[in-house]
Amino acid sequence: MLLVLALVVTLLQADIFKPNHYLSLMDFRELTLQRLQKFVSVEFLGRGFDVGDYLTDPRRFMALLECLAFSDYSLSIKAGVHFTLCGGTICKLGTQKHHEAYLHRLNTLDLPGCFGMTELGHGSNVMGIETQAVYDPSTQEFVINTPTNEASKYWIGGSGQHGKVCTVFAQLTVGGTWQGPHVFVVRIRDDNGKLLPGVRIKDHGPKMGLNGVDNGQIWFDNVRIPRDALLDRFASVDAAGTYSSPIPTVSARFGTMIGGLTTGRILIAQGAIAACMIGTTIAIRYAAQRPQFGDKLIMNYLSHQRRLLPGLAVTYALQLGMKQLKAAAFDTPKPDPKLVHVLSSGLKAAATWSRVEILQQCRECCGGMGFLSANKIGPMKTDMDVDVTFEGDNTVLMQQTCRSHVPCWKTSQALQQ
Repeated sequence: MLLVLALVVTLLQADIFKPNHYLSLMDFRELTLQRLQKFVSVEFLGRGFDVGDYLTDPRRFMALLECLAFSDYSLSIKAGVHFTLCGGTICKLGTQKHHEAYLHRLNTLDLPGCFGMTELGHGSNVMGIETQAVYDPSTQEFVINTPTNEASKYWIGGSGQHGKVCTVFAQLTVGGTWQGPHVFVVRIRDDNGKLLPGVRIKDHGPKMGLNGVDNGQIWFDNVRIPRDALLDRFASVDAAGTYSSPIPTVSARFGTMIGGLTTGRILIAQGAIAACMIGTTIAIRYAAQRPQFGDKLIMNYLSHQRRLLPGLAVTYALQLGMKQLKAAAFDTPKPDPKLVHVLSSGLKAAATWSRVEILQQCRECCGGMGFLSANKIGPMKTDMDVDVTFEGDNTVLMQQTCRSHVPCWKTSQALQQ
């Protein structure tokens, strides 16, 4: 694996990956797409990036995507949305017919993908989404509809300009019976990039950061999709309109449907840790060369050490925690989903909150030089500020993490009595 990573790092030194802070919004988006196309066109030890590794070789899948964060966070997020959220969802929730229809085209970027979960009125409350999917047995189609503006898919990365396919979360109704949120593969643009009938998309335009990612808002006006568009590994609808699932309850099925978010959270946490690595490396190297008040290097001042070294220690601790999380998620035959959820939720929150503080200290410790875009710390701060709220608001994730410890606390209290 180390050799594969070394090859990726070598690739990222090519001219196309070098920062260019003079680009317009549209040019930066185009460059980000070209960078991703370059990444998927290269083979590493005999094979290129394969979204199928999400299931068969998750360590390789994760490692290759993690490297992109060291180049540009827009590139990292665009790849993560396309391969992890869209592609990973098709891998995990779809069956062979879906894998054959979509995975190769996702690998080549012939079919840029996005992930339609968040709605204008529903962020953390995914169970409450309002997008509708009603089965029509007369045509053997599902009808996807946005009933209100609050039900529009919002902040959908990749949808504003490049996306052609979307994994859409919608409330499924079959024969008048509500079955809870399910996921459907919906084409939103044709192969030429033209919006399909019934699909309306508003580009979000410039943002605080991550401007290489084309976020958008999506409405569906009774869009008809074939019955096979339902990702049916855990639930299916036959031609006559009979619903079946090996998972008996709506709540249990819902937990399965959103289980794929764990991988995304791990990637975001790892990206935050990578930013801490980059920031502390830059700031400490600068401090080890910058004299002030004579020949004394600023790193030799105790006050400077106390600003930078705690962040360095936290970065090491977070990376060690990440190693444990990956071992629990990927190195056991049957990972404990509850344990992985708790660890990934807690570490995502801890890593991204720590990144906010550590990068700020690193920026300040570089003085005016830290304000330059060429320094990299400033662009990382603005690009990554969203990581404390996307893929789960940190406060909500930490509440879930703490809730899992309540039974342990109650047990310890009972034992003390």
